[in-house]
Amino acid sequence: MSLNVDSMPSKTNKTPGVSLKGSAKVLNELIETSKNLPTTSSELGSIQLSVNEIRKRTHDLRQKKDINADHTKAHYLLAGSGLAIEDVDLSLKNLQSKQLLEQPVSKKQVEGELDTYLETKKDENILSSIENLLSVAARDFDNFVNQNLSLDWDQRKEEVRENFGILIQGKNHTDPIKNIAPLNPQLPTWGNQGSSILNSGETRLNVNENYAVREKFEKYAKIIYRFNNTRQAKQDFPLLKELSQALANVGDLKNRQLLESSKILDGLKLNSNVVQNAKTYLQNQFLEYVDHLYKKNLSEGLPTNINKIKSFIDSKLKNPNNTWKFNNLTFINGTPIWALIFYLLRAGLLQEALEVAINNKASFKKVEQSFLTYLKAYVSSKDHTLPIEFSAKLHTEYSQHIKSSLDGDPFRLAVYKIIGRCDLTRKNISFITLSVEDWLWIHFMLIKDDIADSDPVYEKYSLRDFQSIIVSYGHERFTNYYSQVLILSGLYELAVEHAYSISEIDAVHLAIVMANQGLLEVDNDRSDGSGVNFITVKDNKRKINFAKILGNYTKSFKYSDPRIAAEYLILIALISTPEQIELCHEALRELVLETKEFTILLGKINRDGTRIPGVLEERQPLLHLKDEKEFLRKITEHAALKADEDGRVYDCLLLYQLSEEYNIVITIVNSLLSDLLSNTDLDQPLVTMDENNETNPVLIAKKIVFIYIENLEISQKVQTKNKETCIILLKLADARRSYQAKQWETTLVQIEELDLLPFSDEVSARRKAQDFTSLNENIVKNIPNLLVMVMHCISQLIIGLNQSDYQSVTKAQQVEALKNVSRNCMMYAGMIQYKMPRETYSALIRLDIDCKV
Repeated sequence: MSLNVDSMPSKTNKTPGVSLKGSAKVLNELIETSKNLPTTSSELGSIQLSVNEIRKRTHDLRQKKDINADHTKAHYLLAGSGLAIEDVDLSLKNLQSKQLLEQPVSKKQVEGELDTYLETKKDENILSSIENLLSVAARDFDNFVNQNLSLDWDQRKEEVRENFGILIQGKNHTDPIKNIAPLNPQLPTWGNQGSSILNSGETRLNVNENYAVREKFEKYAKIIYRFNNTRQAKQDFPLLKELSQALANVGDLKNRQLLESSKILDGLKLNSNVVQNAKTYLQNQFLEYVDHLYKKNLSEGLPTNINKIKSFIDSKLKNPNNTWKFNNLTFINGTPIWALIFYLLRAGLLQEALEVAINNKASFKKVEQSFLTYLKAYVSSKDHTLPIEFSAKLHTEYSQHIKSSLDGDPFRLAVYKIIGRCDLTRKNISFITLSVEDWLWIHFMLIKDDIADSDPVYEKYSLRDFQSIIVSYGHERFTNYYSQVLILSGLYELAVEHAYSISEIDAVHLAIVMANQGLLEVDNDRSDGSGVNFITVKDNKRKINFAKILGNYTKSFKYSDPRIAAEYLILIALISTPEQIELCHEALRELVLETKEFTILLGKINRDGTRIPGVLEERQPLLHLKDEKEFLRKITEHAALKADEDGRVYDCLLLYQLSEEYNIVITIVNSLLSDLLSNTDLDQPLVTMDENNETNPVLIAKKIVFIYIENLEISQKVQTKNKETCIILLKLADARRSYQAKQWETTLVQIEELDLLPFSDEVSARRKAQDFTSLNENIVKNIPNLLVMVMHCISQLIIGLNQSDYQSVTKAQQVEALKNVSRNCMMYAGMIQYKMPRETYSALIRLDIDCKV
């Protein structure tokens, strides 16, 4: 946009103040017009001038009007702004003096700058063209996406419906391998689409992080390996003892919780309830502690349990000056009798507690006379509970005398409370300092397993109630004893979760121990988890995803140590439910596909066709599979199907080979070889120097054919038509090699032996054209290239014969015979031309012309 100053009204006879209104009007017009200038968001793009372009334009302006000339009427435009024109003059002169404005230059310099400008302008034009092309491409892509988005969504909807087993009318469900019928329609699908057992959560663990972690990892791995060996041999293995020993040898103080937790697990009796297990463990632990103190402070008398408890009481209830810490204890012969009975019960010494009570019956107070009757009933009962009639009397006495006694012995209150399960609204015992273990033991003593609906509300206290208290208190209340509290209270899943906050590697093995002992409630859900939170609540039960715990653990070493990863994933089936067994198989299939360690995990096929088993087949009994065929079907074949779904053709090929689906193998090989032959330019080699027999279809096919023909057992499992197709394609590859070497006669002989093209007469051409549709599709794809090769060979041979110096009848016959083959092939090509690419038929016509010259 340019501004023509001369077109503005001139009023030289007036002062600037007089023309203010007119100037304001013009400025307003300029402002409105400026809104039409292109912006950065405009499709016109931004105005960008190079330094040379600016210099050229200023030079052009100088040629039109000298910069020192009159400023015409521009000062009227600037008058309203308060800008003095003298200041502008002065600024321009200063700029010119500092050579910031362009100075007059020589003609030679101008020519040099012109060349530079032209070169720069060329570069700018090229960049502009590239930008335009990119813009057009982006616009075309957007249009394509908009046009095809609905189709993509329809396709995705169909895939989702099929994944969930929803039949779609008019659709046939076939195997992912093209033109291969399903091997077994009853095969389960590959888990839940989009889920993964091995990649389900985040983990900070890296077993290769440093030497200490790696050493610990290897110790555990060796134990698990030996554990699986003994399981497979159906022998017992001290898993907990081995893992505890490995944990103890680490010497890390933060792992003390886990070490103590493992000791608790070692003391648990299988098929026993949580409460009884916890009481037994806590009582035995206390008795060991008492015995330990007694040995340190040997006193007079025989080392009986009663004397050991007396020694414990002396050490714990007396002050350093040999005075008692409690003022209201009941003493008989210098012994606090109720404290002695309480701690005998605490140690699980019920008979000893009864003995003490009988021996001191005469010393009991009047209100305590019936206590001996209650204690005898309590000790003699199978589940250590009072009969209803005794329970009611004890409750009455407790409420009227024991509870309300201001100076009563606190240990008497504790004994009554425990034996009669009294006043359950107040489960703690005042005035007695309890350790965490004591506190737990008292609660377990108050819990009643078989609560009847008829029981009063104030007498109902179940394990679930106690577990709720533990969870509400949380880690902060129990600090370094939280793991043990969770295990003792039967919250095994939360114990594993808490162990993760201490040591992930140890937590995993704690979970393995619990799974082996049948303590875990497992969740079979395959949906993705996050972090190390593998616990869900279902049916009012906490459940832990044991499969994902092991899958998550193998993340950092499944590639470096796939054999060890397999040993851990096999443990998923420790919990031998159908769901867990299937999760185990699925995890192993994922391991096979992700690591591609087929030889280590699945084994291999020797050149003579014999099979060498891998790790998974060796562990077949631990996978709950009946025989080898079921192993192949469950693990290898499913992995092959998944590999094919993901487009991993060569992995799929090897997996089908290992699963002994030889007919599928040769079908895939035929397809690969046919695609290679039909899609490779005729002047390009089919096998390059850097290819091997694991990636090149020609070399793969040769290896497969050798094994399948030499091994009679395998050969019988392969369809004859598939073997014949593979042999034909390999012969075609040999003909291509001769063709590339320009051995025209050899190429024609090799192609004629294939008996695919009419070399003899017109009748043969018609017959071959009729048989074209019945050919295997892998051969059909290569007919166009075969025709081009034949016609090109004939053309080259005729040219060679015509250029030779000698003339003979034989030469003429040779040329005529070649032309006859050419005519037959062209007749055949004409009959099938609409089944070939258009460019192929055009190329054949040009070659036919060359043959007739």
